[in-house]
Amino acid sequence: MLKKLDWYIIKTFLGPFFFIFSVLFFIFIVQFAWQQMEKFVGKGLEWYTITELLFWLGINVIQLVLPLTILLGSIMTMGGFGERYELAAMKASGISLTRILAPLFTLVALMSVGLYFFGDKVMPYSQQKARTMYFNILQTKPTVSMKEGVFIETVPGFQMKINKVSGENSEKLEDVFVHQNAPFGENTMTIIAKKGNLAPDKNDNHYLKMELFDGIAYTDNIKNKNFDQRKRQENQYTKFDTLNYYIDISDILNSGKDEDPGNSYKYLDGKGLRHLIDSLNTDYKKYYKDLKTNMFNQNYFYSIKVKDIDTVKTNMIFDLKERNRQEQDQVLNQAVQMVNRDQENMTFSEQEIVNREKLYSKVNIHYQRNFSYAVTCIIFFLIGSSLGAIVKKGGIGMPVVISIIIFVIYFILNFSAENMAKNGKLDPTFAAWAANIIALPFSILFSYKANQDSGLFDISIYVDPIVKYFNKFKKTNKNEEHSRYQ
Repeated sequence: MLKKLDWYIIKTFLGPFFFIFSVLFFIFIVQFAWQQMEKFVGKGLEWYTITELLFWLGINVIQLVLPLTILLGSIMTMGGFGERYELAAMKASGISLTRILAPLFTLVALMSVGLYFFGDKVMPYSQQKARTMYFNILQTKPTVSMKEGVFIETVPGFQMKINKVSGENSEKLEDVFVHQNAPFGENTMTIIAKKGNLAPDKNDNHYLKMELFDGIAYTDNIKNKNFDQRKRQENQYTKFDTLNYYIDISDILNSGKDEDPGNSYKYLDGKGLRHLIDSLNTDYKKYYKDLKTNMFNQNYFYSIKVKDIDTVKTNMIFDLKERNRQEQDQVLNQAVQMVNRDQENMTFSEQEIVNREKLYSKVNIHYQRNFSYAVTCIIFFLIGSSLGAIVKKGGIGMPVVISIIIFVIYFILNFSAENMAKNGKLDPTFAAWAANIIALPFSILFSYKANQDSGLFDISIYVDPIVKYFNKFKKTNKNEEHSRYQ
């Protein structure tokens, strides 16, 4: 049963909490929107469409805003109590600091649980919602995904580079380069044009109609032709004044309309992430086993069947010196080719392993992050409330400075550990919890100091014991010197 004092403490905390949360959320969302704005502004989109899309994309900043709000709010609340001598009055009446913090701790614990469910349920939904909106926009405004002067691969099977995009709906293109990708040995085409227009086809919105002007289309007809035939083949190109080129975007639109998150880990909840992690582990073990088997099978010497005999005349399979010059060259060339092939296979396998480990780390960190950020709320509350009780300063001066310093240190530790894990230098589970593991001892220390009414930032507390220790030696030396003259 909550008493009047508990309600007063909670009310005092919630006032600055909502104000701080609103300000920080606005700052973070504006900073995020500023980074993403160039992708959508000037592309013929309505302002409310851009606002909604940025909201769904940026709502995940709450995972950073809430812990920082709890840290700053707890410092301001307890610091205000100390500055107004309310904390001293509570303690004088026999109420311990632990009892004073109990209602706030319960409230923060509920917030941390809410933050976990927010990361587990709301964030995947918001990311999927933003993804669906983006592809629906792409259906009507295909140039949204295009950046001037940069190669893009938004449309599967094509690489595009457009130096300038203009027009009311960003439909006018200048200096256009389009390359159609194809599997090895298939025909390819490259188009270069001075100007063009890009818009959805009026008859079928699953196609983009690219109308190009004053350009050249290069064609490589290499299908079913050997190397010599390709080498003798003349360059094939066609100059055109106007060329209508249709690009199929059915796969993009279908993936955008599909509300099922699929295999993308950002759209999965905790259950889906656990299943994906188990699947990745199983796939990795199978890949490593197959890789080991293939390496042994491809090795010539391991593939030789050894006969059970007692003695052999030589320790070599054959003596190279007994062969003629042509056979020696042939053997050496085969050996070099085998080494080069094995080296290429090893390089490819190494890169594949790195990519698989990086994906596993990203998924695992994303899964652990929901738990770690929830625990961060509690750790930040312990640190903030203890520092507020020790410093005894409310308002927006000292608490803001302390909160920013602590949050910046936490932010650097957290993201440094995550980057190390993604690069394979740190276990992903440990990386997700590293900042909390480092911050936890400090939260316990500050809580202990606050309960003991210790002046944490009073230098004399740490200096005086050292001075007293050395003063003992001075007194001993003086007594010895005095005794010699008696």
